[in-house]
Amino acid sequence: MSELALVVLLLGTFLRVGTVGSRATEPYADAAVIRFANGMNIDTRVTPLPEPGSHLETGTCWLVHLTGPVRQEWLAKLRRLGADPVCYLAYQTLVCRPWRDIPASEVRGLDFVDWLGPLPAAAKLAPELTAFATGSSLIPHPSSLFILSVWPGCDPNAVALAITSAGGEVTKVAGHSVRFRFDASRVSELAEMEAVAWIQECSPARSFNRDVQWVMQIGWRPERPDEITGRPLWQHGIRGQNMVVGLFDTGISTEHDMFIDSSVPITAPGLFPGHRKIVAYKLYEGAAFGDAGSHHGTAVAGTLCGNDSVAGNASDLDGVAPDCRLYFVDEGSAFGFHVFDTDFTALLDSVRLSNGLIEPVRQVSGSFGTEESLSYYRIEESSVDAVCWKDKQFLVLWAAANRRGPRYNIGHPAVAKNVLTVGACHNGTQSNSVWFQSSRGPCRDERIKPDILAPGVDVATADGRAPHSYVTSSGTSLSAPAASGALMLLRQYFAEGRYPTGTPDSARRITQLSSALMRAMAVAAADSNVGDEYMPNDAAGWGRLDVSTIMHFPGDSNGLAFGDQPVGVATGQDMTFQFELAGRAPIHVVLAWTDTAAAPGAAIAIVNDLDLELTSPDGNHYRGNQFYRGWSWTNPPDWDSRNVVEVCRVPHPLTGRWTARVIGRNVYTPLQPFAVAVRGGIAGIGPGVAESDTAVPRRAVPRTAFALPHRPGWNLAVFAIDGRQVFEVLVPRSGPPQLPLLSPGVYLYRLSSGNLPPETGKLVIAR
Repeated sequence: MSELALVVLLLGTFLRVGTVGSRATEPYADAAVIRFANGMNIDTRVTPLPEPGSHLETGTCWLVHLTGPVRQEWLAKLRRLGADPVCYLAYQTLVCRPWRDIPASEVRGLDFVDWLGPLPAAAKLAPELTAFATGSSLIPHPSSLFILSVWPGCDPNAVALAITSAGGEVTKVAGHSVRFRFDASRVSELAEMEAVAWIQECSPARSFNRDVQWVMQIGWRPERPDEITGRPLWQHGIRGQNMVVGLFDTGISTEHDMFIDSSVPITAPGLFPGHRKIVAYKLYEGAAFGDAGSHHGTAVAGTLCGNDSVAGNASDLDGVAPDCRLYFVDEGSAFGFHVFDTDFTALLDSVRLSNGLIEPVRQVSGSFGTEESLSYYRIEESSVDAVCWKDKQFLVLWAAANRRGPRYNIGHPAVAKNVLTVGACHNGTQSNSVWFQSSRGPCRDERIKPDILAPGVDVATADGRAPHSYVTSSGTSLSAPAASGALMLLRQYFAEGRYPTGTPDSARRITQLSSALMRAMAVAAADSNVGDEYMPNDAAGWGRLDVSTIMHFPGDSNGLAFGDQPVGVATGQDMTFQFELAGRAPIHVVLAWTDTAAAPGAAIAIVNDLDLELTSPDGNHYRGNQFYRGWSWTNPPDWDSRNVVEVCRVPHPLTGRWTARVIGRNVYTPLQPFAVAVRGGIAGIGPGVAESDTAVPRRAVPRTAFALPHRPGWNLAVFAIDGRQVFEVLVPRSGPPQLPLLSPGVYLYRLSSGNLPPETGKLVIAR
């Protein structure tokens, strides 16, 4: 497929972007075996095909195994045949539900299908319901509470009625899920229903509980710094002002010094746009106003953005982003218990939609969850990933949990692919060591978790039992809000137009940062000087978050380059980026993407698989997540096929031009957007740049490319800042489109196609 690239200047992007290319795709080496989370496997090489004359009946579920990475034209052929794909299982497997009776021979006769068979009901059961790996039965307590999900297009109310008819008690129907009580010895019978996609046990929720300020701003130091040198972001005026961050927890003691505003008292849920700290206090279904029980929510909120200056107190107990305001959702009962649902869709939407605000909240954190069936991909993770896929600018951070142990101890929903999972390191001068009780990864499919660490030990924060009281607490519950606060400071840096010089400039304001870009920058900013193991590892992930490493100010030598690609690539496509290195300081190149949700119970959670390849000026290649002793090794034979974050780290890179290539290895959806962040000695970002306010540095011209497939249906519209349309590009059936010459200035763009939601952003054209 030929491609056309329109090169424009995109605010803040210092990666030179090439056109979209194409390449051959190879089958996955271990794709012949279809794996399920409960240990059940189907080897397509030895499992018989359907009997001659058999049919795929309407509404049944079938596994269709492909000859290679999925392509959109294959999905289209299956749909035309009547077999609608409803999900993808890694690797090379589709779950299809026919909307008409189809002879099995018609599906098997497709040149890209090498096996098909019915989806076994046993594959829909969570590991705690059946342990296929050992042959032992893990039957829960007879009165256990369960939750199931249904396939897209199926009616959960019809399933709920069937459960009631079979003697069960339905407690809630929400979205695509049903929560119910049922005889545990018979729960496997429900998996026989074709509409049912997955069944698991409902687990009880648990909370995951002055130096944190400077650790998040300058990283570890062997001695405690003074107030000024230890808080450089605050000294530069970056304290979270004009920013709003989301938070879920058990409640907030609104009369505490950290949160009180005597001019706008909060005694009930509502919107409070004039409040200095809490712009919204919402109640989730079943929650009670206030912070009772453990006062967990008050402590978490205090770490994130507490500010007791109105009470005349010093700043040493303030949160990481003390001037940031909260959009808070109380999900705690009157006794301090969590009341959230296993399906997180409604909870996330309560912040994501930001009802009552002019601008939506783009970031939220949670410090609770479940600790049973640790590290598996379940309904919790699938629902979170689905929301993140739907809104790719919505960043979710979650505490890893406090379940000490050697491996596979990440809680739920922190196992989700698109969540930035935060573990705990010690605090202050001990922040270069991992807290022994912080949950270890990896996930059951060997994905790297946690992603990053933040201080979570002996953190001084607000005590909800009294207005002037403080307490010292420990737990990943405090690590997640600490990391969220630090990333809000990073958002303010971009929102004030400080990138890349560090000096505010309204013409360079960037307020639309994708979740993928935020996660890429967080991983790029991770300090590997923590613990005794090479990074990444099961305890620390990519390291302790230190945002100062990617926030350049006048006089700094650190640099950040990034590319945020809202369209992305398809299977067999690749996109290249180039950047210049002026010095031999270590570089960190991070690729991140927001993947579509996998089916609950998928043994391997990845759906859209991208690859990162980095090429040095001398022609050596590095590949994402291929490390030897913590550093990328040259010309490796393998690729990562599990993670949605891929990293190349080079300790002594050559100066000159480097090329990063993002490859679409297997993309189930039409396209997969992504982001790339580069940290290192990047040319054009260094001392003296801030003094040059009349020219764009020539060696670091910020550019991007809109790669428009050379086929009808793609549309690029550019508007003046006052809303007037300047021009529109419609890709014709043949020949390149005619592109006008734009005058220097600020513009808005809208990139769209017939079957995808439009992407919008701001352009800055410079000559």
